[in-house]
Amino acid sequence: MFWIVLVVFVIVSALLTVVVLMQEPKQSGLGDALGGGGGAEFGTLGGTAGGLHRITIYLACIWAALAILLQVIPR
Repeated sequence: MFWIVLVVFVIVSALLTVVVLMQEPKQSGLGDALGGGGGAEFGTLGGTAGGLHRITIYLACIWAALAILLQVIPR
């Protein structure tokens, strides 16, 4: 059972990495954080960005649950 959960954990980790890297940045970096950027669009996650955001949240929850499960399951 441990090895099955471990394999699923590794797969979810790889998927989570790919999905996070596919997302476009929401700001231009430190310049926007300090007020240097103009016209920030907060709350607009339409199209593909909204789907990737949702998938990221789901994968992160699954990843966290599997990480806890790996600690509980005896080897």
